Amino acid sequence: MRKRAFIIGLIISAGISIFDPYLMFKGVDVYFTWEYWAPAAIFALFLMLLLPCIHRNLELSTRELLLIFIMASTASVFPTALIATLTSIVSGLKYFATSVNQWDELIISKLSPFVIIKDELAAKYYYEGLPPGESIPYMVWIKPLGFFLLFILAFSFFSICLMVLFRKQWVEKERLIYPLTVLPLEMIKKEKKRRLPDLFTNKLFWLSFALVFLYYLLNWWTDSLTGSSIFPQRVTVSLFRNTLKLILILYFPVLGLTYLIPRSVSLSLWFFSLLLSLEGSLLAMSGFRLPGVAEPYQEGSSVTCFQGGGAMLMLVIALFWRARKHLSDCCRKAFRNDPSIDDSSEMLSYRTSVWGSVISFLLMVGLLRFVGMSYFVSLVFLLFSVVVFLGLSRIICQAGLPAARAMCIPPVYTVSLLPPNLFNEQGYIALGFQYTWTCELRTSIMSTVGHNLKIQDETRIPAKLLLGSIISAIIVSYVCSASTFIINGYRLGTLNASVSGSGMARWFLSPSMSNTVARFVTQKLNSPMTADVILSRYLFTGIGAGLMGIVMFLHSKFTWWPIHYLGIPVAQSQPLREYWLTIFLAWLIKGLILRFGGHNVYKKSVPFFLGMILGYIVWKFFQVAFSLIFSGG
Repeated sequence: MRKRAFIIGLIISAGISIFDPYLMFKGVDVYFTWEYWAPAAIFALFLMLLLPCIHRNLELSTRELLLIFIMASTASVFPTALIATLTSIVSGLKYFATSVNQWDELIISKLSPFVIIKDELAAKYYYEGLPPGESIPYMVWIKPLGFFLLFILAFSFFSICLMVLFRKQWVEKERLIYPLTVLPLEMIKKEKKRRLPDLFTNKLFWLSFALVFLYYLLNWWTDSLTGSSIFPQRVTVSLFRNTLKLILILYFPVLGLTYLIPRSVSLSLWFFSLLLSLEGSLLAMSGFRLPGVAEPYQEGSSVTCFQGGGAMLMLVIALFWRARKHLSDCCRKAFRNDPSIDDSSEMLSYRTSVWGSVISFLLMVGLLRFVGMSYFVSLVFLLFSVVVFLGLSRIICQAGLPAARAMCIPPVYTVSLLPPNLFNEQGYIALGFQYTWTCELRTSIMSTVGHNLKIQDETRIPAKLLLGSIISAIIVSYVCSASTFIINGYRLGTLNASVSGSGMARWFLSPSMSNTVARFVTQKLNSPMTADVILSRYLFTGIGAGLMGIVMFLHSKFTWWPIHYLGIPVAQSQPLREYWLTIFLAWLIKGLILRFGGHNVYKKSVPFFLGMILGYIVWKFFQVAFSLIFSGG
């Protein structure tokens, strides 16, 4: 492969990493690096596929296109969720500390300068803007950002190794379809003499593309002129004395992606979302609630949070059990170099993957111990992190959701299921700081690598080039997005952007993320978990695991059982509460087409639903352009 693909990939990765933070400071509430499906990478691929129409020499090979896409999708993991959260927390705790909240005494004084900015003026100028004549204090950011970069690289390499170990099981043995890869892989298919891909010659594809584009264009136009949209974007229906709130949204990318997955999976997603919403309503009307306080970023009530947590635990246990023979083969290859086991098609050898996952895991344990967490708690926390990230990766690879969250995140698992005598003050503080990379789980490097390996399996990109490209994209994205946040923060004032912005800008650039960490830590310091609180959470974790186990058993043993188990661990997460209606419609439409048209009609209709996805992405870029033009940005 030519070096130009790698260079173009780096340039696009840097551009993506700068673009979203820039939009956040400009108050444009449209982001392209916020979710698993990496719309910025798809848009970049779309533009590159159109270049041969300008000149034949601009045409890139299939491998080059997909290498660039892989780098762009990898770069999309970091800017919005991770770096926005990280910069907000490491600077915000110092800036928003007061004599009333006592964050200085309770938290900051006990933290290493490797994880937080302690310079008062540096934090102040980041939020209020630099005074005339002052220069940006880059040096105060080197330690915290450097430390977290080391941790992120360790976790990223661990994720790569783990996904390599599971790739054969998921791709070749279970034959997961990876719905998020369908559109980019279909976009690159073309006959040799054609300049345009085969998909771009399909009339149904362009019909749905145009319909979706016009739908959002008309909505934007009428909203700009009259303050209200022609088509309502979001309707909330309150039932049962306002204890049950159903969100009604028609989200075209979800409709297009869900149409590609088995109906048993889509049925599971919307059915369990409604079922657990009803459960929460009944519990609210009865007045039942678990003892103790609700944790930051738990999804739904404490009951549904830990039920979902138990279901995720059961899912991951089942994943390892189902893959036990393949994982045993990987270990035999790693420790005995068994010649009968072939790993030549993998990005990393099984030996490198096994030892790499162990070493990177131990490195993360050491880094957490360095910032104050005990070895045992670090080990347990990282095991819960594996549960959450691996479970979500499987859900995304199989269900194709653009975004999904775990109902119970690793810090909540850890603090709620371990005895309080295992924690000291520094342990609670160090655990609270893990919200920087575990709270906004609408995207992850593990899931992205899993999808990239599926693409590599289709095109056979050279392994060393693929690994180097992924690592390079991670570093470039981290550095570029962090630099953009720092530069814009000091030049414009982060608080100014927060006040003038909307949506995520208000959340990430305001005190919200600092308050999240501080509230988590101070609650535990002032009111440690008691036995009744912990036992109640164990109970509902067990109930969730039991429900998951029953549905998994029924699904595996009885062919007539119609409902998959995949929706239970994310049933009450915010994305699924918003997507359920669209998923229901996709399930219904696909059922009708298969019933009355058969598989041939379904196959011919797929381009129509792929057009919905691309039409939405292209519209979003036009929306950003219109917003920047009319706002003077």
